[in-house]
Amino acid sequence: MSAGKRILIVDDDAFIRRPLEFILREEGYEAASAADADEGMRAIESRPPDLIVLDVMMPGKDGLTLCGELKGDPRFAAIPIVLLSARGQEHDRQKGLSLGASEFLTKPYSPHEFKRCVRQLLGRG
Repeated sequence: MSAGKRILIVDDDAFIRRPLEFILREEGYEAASAADADEGMRAIESRPPDLIVLDVMMPGKDGLTLCGELKGDPRFAAIPIVLLSARGQEHDRQKGLSLGASEFLTKPYSPHEFKRCVRQLLGRG
């Protein structure tokens, strides 16, 4: 059941965040968002989510750096992370997974594939 599951989306592009929030809410999840890595970290520290959706390329601190920091912090290491990136080359994917991401999806993403991924990581699919 998705009730009570909170997902944080960290992406600098509102045109990516809003549809993801809509998809997640439609599936019954609580969706929150942050516009950059620093705002995302503050949100994670104040109320750790059950899953994090993280854009790879953001101004300032990028998603790969934040992913590595989160996975290196015992408070947050167990939270699954889905990386989203416009860069779909295999070495980008491998780097993200080696930093501890659970999944790497390429933009433009398929809404069906995104939902499947979230369900799988949160134990519903």
